[in-house]
Amino acid sequence: MTEEKELLTILSEEEHENVLTRLKEKFGEPQTQKRLSLQSDDYGQTDIDTRIRITNGKAELMQKVGDWKNITKGKSRTEISIPLPSDVNTIVGLYRIIRNLMKGPKIENIIMQFESFIWEAQDFEIKLTHQFGKSDAYNCEVEVLNGSHKPEVLMKELNIPIHLPTQTEDFWRRWNEKVNLFSDNFPEEELIEVIRKYL
Repeated sequence: MTEEKELLTILSEEEHENVLTRLKEKFGEPQTQKRLSLQSDDYGQTDIDTRIRITNGKAELMQKVGDWKNITKGKSRTEISIPLPSDVNTIVGLYRIIRNLMKGPKIENIIMQFESFIWEAQDFEIKLTHQFGKSDAYNCEVEVLNGSHKPEVLMKELNIPIHLPTQTEDFWRRWNEKVNLFSDNFPEEELIEVIRKYL
């Protein structure tokens, strides 16, 4: 279990490319990360975020605890992770269980896909991300791992544009509708094929 302070900024494609160039010049070549996130989000419970993540072939059940508005405030959230077997049937079954547990009018079952460039330092991490599914979107997340930095100060020092997302249900529902796939009416055979691409 780790505690992190993070700040998320939404970027245009041009800003993403410019930030990528500048960060490569300053920090060198980044690590690359391919990630699939299978979520069941409850907009009525904004302090818990549970998902199945597959990152560079490794699967986990992950939960963040702490108001999701903290990602625009540079405040802490706690992250809990449990490794999962890299088995497509296990992942599909667990995702079905999670969706069965989440009921009500404020639930969205989302398939999120990301390609990220990551620079890690001793006390902070920068993640520059291209998100895709229905369409393309771009963002940058800065996480500080101790009290020596503030995310917003570090972003300004690195000339990363700060366009904070509006942390409202309407904003994220519109974002998901534009960018991500929904699993509610997604054929299980197609979901299996998507998961296999990331294992």
